[in-house]
Amino acid sequence: MWRTLVGVLLVALTLGLTAVAAWGIDQLVHGDQVNRNVTLDGVAVGGFTAAELDGLLEEMAAERAGDTAVINAPGYAIEVTNAEAGIRLDIAATRAAALQAGRDEDAVSSFSTWLTAMRDPVEVRPIYTVDLEAAMETISSASGWVRVRPTEPSFTAAGGEYVVTPGSDGEYIDPAAAAEALAAEVAFGRPPFSVDVPWSPMAPQFNEEHVARALEAAADLTDTNLTVRLNGRSAQIGRTTLTRWIDSAVSSDGLVPVFNEERVTESLERLLDGYTTRFPQPVYLVEDKQVTYGLDGPPAMECCDAGAADLLFAEAERGGSAFVFLPSKPVEQDGGTARVETLGITELVSEFTTNHACCESRVTNIHRIADIVRGAIIHPGERFSVNDFVGERTIEKGFVPAGAIQQGHFKDDVGGGVSQFATTLFNAAFFAGLDFDDYQSHTIYISRYPYGREATINYPDVDLAVVNNTPYGILIWTAYDDTSITVEMYSTKYWEVEQTDQRSWRSGACRSVETFRTRTGVDGEVLEDSVKARYRPGEGFDCAGNPTPKPRG
Repeated sequence: MWRTLVGVLLVALTLGLTAVAAWGIDQLVHGDQVNRNVTLDGVAVGGFTAAELDGLLEEMAAERAGDTAVINAPGYAIEVTNAEAGIRLDIAATRAAALQAGRDEDAVSSFSTWLTAMRDPVEVRPIYTVDLEAAMETISSASGWVRVRPTEPSFTAAGGEYVVTPGSDGEYIDPAAAAEALAAEVAFGRPPFSVDVPWSPMAPQFNEEHVARALEAAADLTDTNLTVRLNGRSAQIGRTTLTRWIDSAVSSDGLVPVFNEERVTESLERLLDGYTTRFPQPVYLVEDKQVTYGLDGPPAMECCDAGAADLLFAEAERGGSAFVFLPSKPVEQDGGTARVETLGITELVSEFTTNHACCESRVTNIHRIADIVRGAIIHPGERFSVNDFVGERTIEKGFVPAGAIQQGHFKDDVGGGVSQFATTLFNAAFFAGLDFDDYQSHTIYISRYPYGREATINYPDVDLAVVNNTPYGILIWTAYDDTSITVEMYSTKYWEVEQTDQRSWRSGACRSVETFRTRTGVDGEVLEDSVKARYRPGEGFDCAGNPTPKPRG
């Protein structure tokens, strides 16, 4: 028995000495290489030299740079790559750890590790580092890292008195705390790296002291009156109005008072409502029945273009001692083209010509009134009165004495003969389909005019007034020569007009005439109406057949 025991011991001793000898030889031969049966992140690296390790680690670093790292907050996650989070594989530290694996400081431990590795591999974990500044920058640039922005304290005087609203905290992922948590996870965990962080309170930038200073600055701003000028006119803005413009704002200078641009604009538009310049009117030209136009004058300008609030604020800061010249803006962006095009004055819709003898003094008056009326525009729904438009016919306006009818007698009067123009205009309006608001026929029929379809005028009591009953503008255009006068009307064709009947009857010694017309609109609407005339039996007689006194002069 003892002999057997001794044999066993000798065998064990021999094996142990052999193992120790093998370990010693292995350490001597492979002292600058990784120990046998060592793995690095699952890869067998036993026998690798430092250079071979570096090659493997560089590949591993490139792969791991694209792995996803996650910072979790309740209800939200920031997902970035390791590289974006500043997570780097530490090649030098990992290489050192792999080369040191199984090589403890004392020989007994080293031999034990070497011997154990024959059965179970020694695993080396890659070592990672975190660049905290890079991690914080990545976290703070993520779209949702701020859950709720803090509300800065503010004030407004829109209602006439300052109302202060306190600030309130927001919620955010604290970049520094999140980066530290990520660094701790990287130090002790394995990729993919993920950390849970809370939402942290984010305090407002400004406090009650800042609000108080801003209110003092606001009071200084409104301690004045401002004088503004727009389109050559002036107005004054008082302290009450200035106060109502005040809001607070956050700027590079801190919490400051500002003018609310929208309230400034609304206030100025009310105050300066009548300061708009003249709208340019179309000036038409007709050649060969073709209509062209230009716009008379610059675009209409009104209050106020961008920058008005800034100008007023700057002057309030200076104390309000100078005029503030407000920038105006065009009322019509196209200068008025669309407004004119809407009138639809594009084609000839009616015309009428009457003839007269050449070279009489009355022809001067016919030509003069035609020149005045030429180019007149009747807007949709508008009433056009010859007397209102032309005014009294006087020598100063270029009219001369000529034959006219007064109290049933022919007599010279300044402006005599203009009734021929009135008759011509009357007929052009008749066939354009316009309504007649005021008209009167001659009291004595004159054969150069259409029977029962004519008109006279005498300032101020006998007028010819027509109404534009179409959705388009009407341009009155006149032309004449030595023996005729023509009135044309240009618009967009709306009415088809036909004289359908004419009746006459005796009214005592006079004769009454009614002329009927039918108007058919482009929408199918049909209107029927008539115009009337009454003629005396001759010069110097009334409808009872009695002589009438001659007018004086």
